Amino acid sequence: MTTERINPRIEAIIDQAKQVIPNPKTLFEMAVLKVPQEKLRPEYIRLNFSEMIVLLEREAYGTYLEYESKVISPTIDAWISDNEAILEKIYRESNVQEFSRRICSDFWPVAKRLEFRLGQMRKSRAGHAFEMIMEKLLNDIGCRCQRPFKEGKKVLKRIDLVIPSQETALRRPDQAYFLSCKRTLRERWKQTIPERKPTWRVFIVTVDDELPEDKAREIDQLGIIAYVRDELKAQDHLRNKDWVRQLTDLPRDLGLT
Repeated sequence: MTTERINPRIEAIIDQAKQVIPNPKTLFEMAVLKVPQEKLRPEYIRLNFSEMIVLLEREAYGTYLEYESKVISPTIDAWISDNEAILEKIYRESNVQEFSRRICSDFWPVAKRLEFRLGQMRKSRAGHAFEMIMEKLLNDIGCRCQRPFKEGKKVLKRIDLVIPSQETALRRPDQAYFLSCKRTLRERWKQTIPERKPTWRVFIVTVDDELPEDKAREIDQLGIIAYVRDELKAQDHLRNKDWVRQLTDLPRDLGLT
């Protein structure tokens, strides 16, 4: 049994994850359905913007993880089926410890590949669902916004949402807001941050549960405003940093309250 190449059938099983796991739009829609209707009223969203972003993002991500788990068992079953004869031989000729060691050793490349493929999908789908959540909440409280499309993508690049419209962002950028929606600000985070042009008002919106001192200072150096969970803003090292603001303040800063 080789551990250097993964059986094409295993790759095919992993590929089925894209069919098993809902797309970002469906994840977003399922998250909305799980939230109490009274919390989806514009007045509630406006006053509890941070709570609603965190709530919907958590529901969408949790739904993704539920479906992701359904991919693991079929992959294991397919690997066992493809290697049944060899596994039986190892079982007959070795003790429990040796058998377990061989199983773990031979399945490891498959598990590593599965996690890599699912990890890519996890980041992509969760990230796009988060953008849709932001778009919905802003629209629900009367803030027109758009995701860049067609030719606008070439100019706006890493910008996820523009307020009030792409046309305004391109023709009168001083009258627009540019939002970069990031679930997390992990390693290499600066590579995903848009280049801020002189007239652009760029906001980072994130639901990350941490923002270290060094990253906060780097955000300031980039001339960007960051909106974080309310409870994160309340931490001592962020409390007096004016460029780091609580998500609940975003509607007000956009002139919506």
